Amino acid sequence: MARKIKKTINTLSVLIILIILGLMVYGIMNIEAIDGTASSTINNYGIPALFIVSVFLDIVPQIISPIFALGAGIIAGINIYYAILATILGSTLGAIIGFVIGKKYMFEAVDILSSKKSINKLTYLTNKYGKIVIPIAAISPLPYLPVAIGAMNLSRRNFVIYGLIPRALGIIAYGAFFGLL
Repeated sequence: MARKIKKTINTLSVLIILIILGLMVYGIMNIEAIDGTASSTINNYGIPALFIVSVFLDIVPQIISPIFALGAGIIAGINIYYAILATILGSTLGAIIGFVIGKKYMFEAVDILSSKKSINKLTYLTNKYGKIVIPIAAISPLPYLPVAIGAMNLSRRNFVIYGLIPRALGIIAYGAFFGLL
């Protein structure tokens, strides 16, 4: 029974990795279409669309980050405070979902492909140096790939402290910047 469950998890892990890689390639190849669709959706549907687009942009690894959605929302005339709040909530939800997918399924794939010694070293290095790299990535206008962070086995605590909190602060800073324009 346990062997069958392990095989199912392995198959599911590989399938999720293939889907994520496919979405990443699609996002890179169609960046203008995604950006245009996100902007027009936010323009047409306002705050709920900004929230949903922010969730999507942090779940799916691609080039556009929720900060671009925030800018589109502010340009569309959404109140800056509501736009910032919707973007933070959406980005946080998307990042958590992406992190959980990475930790649960993609780490399983890493575990299958690597030795226990390599896994322990990856976990140690991620939790040690992730404290420097992840906040920088989180405040940048580029996506910080929570799925990959989960796959590298960053602890949940470190993800909240070094990923989610800096991302929220970065969104506030970018929102203030967009508000000045």
